[in-house]
Amino acid sequence: MPPQVALLLTSCFVILVTYFEYKHNKDISKATWIITIWILYSASKGLGYYFNIKSTIESGSLPDRIFLLSLGIISILFLLKRKFRFFYFLRKSFLLTVIISYMLISSIWSQFPSISLRRWGREAIVIIIGSLLISEKYPVKALISSFRRVVYIAIPFSLMLIKYYPHLGRSYTIHSGELMWIGIAGQKNELALICAFSFIFLFWFLLESIFKREYEYPRLLLMTDISMLALSIYLFMGPNRSFNYSANAFFTLIFGFAFILFFKLFMNHKHTVRNLILCLATFIILIGMISFFTGNIPVKELPELLGRDTTLTGRIYIWSKLVPYAQKKLLLGYGFGGFWTTSLRTQIAVTAHNGYLDTILNLGILGLMLFLTLLMTLISKCSKLISDFWDIKTLFLAMVLMLLVHNIAESSLGYFEAFPSSLIILFYCIILEQETAKIDNL
Repeated sequence: MPPQVALLLTSCFVILVTYFEYKHNKDISKATWIITIWILYSASKGLGYYFNIKSTIESGSLPDRIFLLSLGIISILFLLKRKFRFFYFLRKSFLLTVIISYMLISSIWSQFPSISLRRWGREAIVIIIGSLLISEKYPVKALISSFRRVVYIAIPFSLMLIKYYPHLGRSYTIHSGELMWIGIAGQKNELALICAFSFIFLFWFLLESIFKREYEYPRLLLMTDISMLALSIYLFMGPNRSFNYSANAFFTLIFGFAFILFFKLFMNHKHTVRNLILCLATFIILIGMISFFTGNIPVKELPELLGRDTTLTGRIYIWSKLVPYAQKKLLLGYGFGGFWTTSLRTQIAVTAHNGYLDTILNLGILGLMLFLTLLMTLISKCSKLISDFWDIKTLFLAMVLMLLVHNIAESSLGYFEAFPSSLIILFYCIILEQETAKIDNL
């Protein structure tokens, strides 16, 4: 099949199912498309990549700046029309406001202030998107619908790029030349993570429709969900047809399922389970931090079980080079966006392959503690608000814990515009809104 025909057919399919999904949810507004686009953008390669614009960290990408600025302006127009109390939202989401402010302040001690300010602008839009979400009549339904559309777009287009536009959808490792499927994402682990989150999201709602028998959904969208489940697994396994093709994403997915099973078994002991969840999150964070400081995964057998060597595919060597940098500016870091340069990426690696270490490099221990406090607050509030097992907040909790696990060997913590952090921060906005509504109703 010619690539142009494949692009046309994929586009027609995506337009059909996303439009049908939107029309089915009559209680959400057109503004939710902005949320869909933002989450999708956070999970994909930048626009400059598709336009074949050569850019560096220092120069940035003009199309991406224009795109995000336009997205922010359109969102603000919606908020003004709705007379949204923006400053009230900033006060209510105090931790989020503090983190965004600290990112901005950190540009003062960055060695590249202009880069830091540009990167900060990409992060600051999260406040506008979060405001737009909770300004919806039904924020939870709006987020579910938005992310479902992200899945409907990301999975088919990733497959199409891999099969018919290999220069965009495939990549090769520098040293071995091994083929990697990247689809709409920047690298193979990012695509595998998109698939993992998409799978657990769709699987949750399919189970809900089976067991609760209250989840009415048109046959077209039900069949689409099932097909997206199958395609996400296909892409997740990569060209090697192996579940541990991306070991980190595989472990993240398995952990998400294990948590949901655990929560189902012990749902009747809410107080005990809530404390156990907080302990589990703390344990995951400690493993993530111990790993890069000691250069070892505490569970030494884990790499072998996932088919990886004891160096975690070279991650331990990367950590050993980056830890001395982190120790030099341990408290405040190098300023948001002020550490990674094109030169450093060439010498060491593209990222720290550990979200906890990456956050320390950018914002120091202080910044890491702020991010972790936000996530732990989200976990605590979320677990308190859960009414029964099929409450959507159970799925929220699973995804937050998946984020913490994922960042043991990959980097997305410390950023709001990187998937899946972009999705998790929207959970935070919803939980704050629901908690406030609950207090107002007392």
